[in-house]
This record gives sequence, structure tokens and C-alpha cells, in this order.
Amino acid sequence: MLSLLLDFRSVMTTIGYVLLAFVVLMFMVLIHETGHYTAGKLLGFQINEFSVGMGPKIFSKKKKNGEIFSLRLLPLGGFCSFEGEGEENKNPKAFNSQKPWKRLIVLFSGALFNFVSAILIAIIVFSAYGETVVVVNNVYEYAPASNRQLQTGDIIYKVNGKRVYMLDSLGRYFTDDEMSVTVLRPQSGEKSYSEVTLNGVKKKEFFPVVLTKVDGEYISSDGRKLQLNDTVYKLNGILLSESGDFERALRLSDGRIMLTVTDGSATYEYEFDKETFNRKLVAEEQPYTGIGMSVTYDKYKFGFGEVLLRVVPYCCEVGMLVLRTLGGLLTGAVGIESVGGPITTISMTSQIVSTGFGNVLMLIVLISVNLAVFNLLPVPALDGCQMVFVLIEWIAGRPINRKVQSYINGIGLIVLIVLMLLIDILKL
Repeated sequence: MLSLLLDFRSVMTTIGYVLLAFVVLMFMVLIHETGHYTAGKLLGFQINEFSVGMGPKIFSKKKKNGEIFSLRLLPLGGFCSFEGEGEENKNPKAFNSQKPWKRLIVLFSGALFNFVSAILIAIIVFSAYGETVVVVNNVYEYAPASNRQLQTGDIIYKVNGKRVYMLDSLGRYFTDDEMSVTVLRPQSGEKSYSEVTLNGVKKKEFFPVVLTKVDGEYISSDGRKLQLNDTVYKLNGILLSESGDFERALRLSDGRIMLTVTDGSATYEYEFDKETFNRKLVAEEQPYTGIGMSVTYDKYKFGFGEVLLRVVPYCCEVGMLVLRTLGGLLTGAVGIESVGGPITTISMTSQIVSTGFGNVLMLIVLISVNLAVFNLLPVPALDGCQMVFVLIEWIAGRPINRKVQSYINGIGLIVLIVLMLLIDILKL
């Protein structure tokens, strides 16, 4: 009986997290549509309906000016319906009767509200909970001596004077052969950090060896299981960082092999006889260019003035990451597993909802920026495509046939929905 009660509680908890995930997503849709609504009201557009959700109405209220506010059954999306949208209408307050610059402002305002809300919520998150920062996890022994100025626990603050906001920006800043790296270094026995600038940090190519086959179960002296894709740090005490190091160290072995692997922060040792090693394990070089360190993440609270300086660039960095990811999908540089459709989004959101309010707020920041960028893409059914139609009308002096626009948007919406669902199905 107790087991059944616990199972029931677990199921209800999961359902609760999923419902909260829908609330979070609908909150961001509400912000987006509020942007369209606010701009439309200020610029004199006639608004017929403001809806949260799609499908059949479950609640509706009509104001004296004719505007309808409704809540619909399906908690996926929403809309702000303008008079004469998608058709010619002689009403001077109709959407397509308004000047092109006004329509562009209304269409842009949804994304603008998402981006501004991301900035405001980021200020709250960074001030109350701290910002996620890139922290040095370990500096490898094979790193150049100048790079070993870096220490475990250092927060990577700037590279060549440019502030680091996320791991992605760190990778893009490490472009010069020799760099200046500014870190926030924890003080021994204190809860304070000092700013330290390290000059002469060098970038070079390393040739670490990764296990691509592990046939059998092997346990280290401290109880860790050897795993596929483990990085081999040393073989019989010989560091592996240059091309050919692994083969040379293997040839020098006298029948017993001591394999040292690393997970980025700790090392683990496994002992083999040479024959077993050659039959059961395969290791390959996987070269990379860097400074010979591993990194992790941590939370750090900057002063409020620094927070205000960091939030806008941070949100811009997130937006650029979205664009780079989308570009990578088109070129094949980014795999389909890196993105998700509505099912993946709800699943991920419900998981993060269970981890605490601070993480929920941070998720709202990230998804709000994603919505802002995604909606401005010139893709049919999105605001960006509508803006392209308006720009063409403004330049040419006459609109593209309204029915053609409706067909393009309708087909685009269907393709977009199918594509998002297909992404989720392919990830199952």
C-alpha cells in the first residue's frame, strides 16, 4: 500500500512539473503577444482578439471597444488578431491600411518584448542567484609552462580584454597564438576573489588519446569503471599530448601497462597485461587546439553595477548562439540531436522546473531570447516573414497579393509544425 501511495505521489509530482512547464511557456507567449498588442494600441490599430493558447475557447471576455480577450484549450502558442490582417480592408484602423513603418514596429514588438523581458529577468537572476561562469577545472601537466599560471578554481573573466559570458564565447575568444587572460581568483580561506591578469597564455595543438573500444569491465584502484570515450592521460607514466606519443609509450612497455585516464578533474589508474590491452581496448588520437585545460561551471555573484553591464551582452551572446546553431543545422555542422521540438521543450522545461525557482527564471531568460531570435527569422508563418512582405510593399509601392501571402504563411505554418514534431520523433 505504501508503495502504491509513493508511486501515485511520484506520478502526481511529475504531472505537476509538466503543468508548471506549460505555465512557463505560456508566460513567454503572453509576453510576446503583449508586445504586439501594446505597439498596436499605441499606434492606433484595431485589435479584434488577444488570445492565450490555441484551439477552442474555454474563456472569453469582450470589452466595450470590441476587443476580445480569450483563453483557449491548447496551451501551445497564442495570437493577437488585428482587423484586416491578411486582407485588404477599407477600415483606416485595419492592419494593412496602416503605414508600413507602423506595421514593422508592431511585428517587431513581439520579439522586442521577449528580449527586454529576458534582460529584466536576467538582472533578477544574476543579482539574487548569481551568474553561471566558466571555471578552470584542471590545467594539464602537458600544457605550456605559461598556461600553468592558471589555477583550479579560477573564473575566466576576460580574454584579451573581452568579457567572457559563456563557454561558447570562450572558445571564440581563444583565437590568438598568445593571449592575455584575466581571472577572478579565489583567496585562500576567504570568500572573496581577486582580479588577476595572466599574460603569455599560449594556444597550441594537442593530441589526446580517447578510448574508442572497451571490451570488458575494468575497475580502477579507487573503484571507478573504465568507460568508452575516456581520455587517456598517461601510459606507464608517460604524458600523452603529442602526435605518436601513445604508440611510442606502448612500444616501450614491458608487458604490464598502467593506464591513467582523466575525466577533466581527477585521474584514475587501471592496470593491464599488454596482450589483454591490445585485444580488448582501442584508443585513437583526437586532436584539438586549445590551452591544455578542462573547465566546469559554477555560480558567481557580481556586484549590481557589473550585473547591469553584463546582462545585455549576455542576452546578445545567447541570441548569436541560437543563430550559429541554426546555421550549423543548415550546413551539417550541428546535429539534429542539438535541437528539439515541442515535446523536447516541455520535457526539458518540466525537468528544470523541479530543480528550483532560480533555474526556472534562467530558463525563461534563455527561451525568451530563443523566441525573440526565432520569430524574426524570414520563415513563413513567423513575424520575420511578415516583416519581409511589408518591406517589399514599402519599397515597391504595392503589396504582394494578399492571398499569396496567406497561402505562403499557411503552408509555412504546416511545414513548421510537421518539422518540429519530426525532430522530436527522430530523437525518440
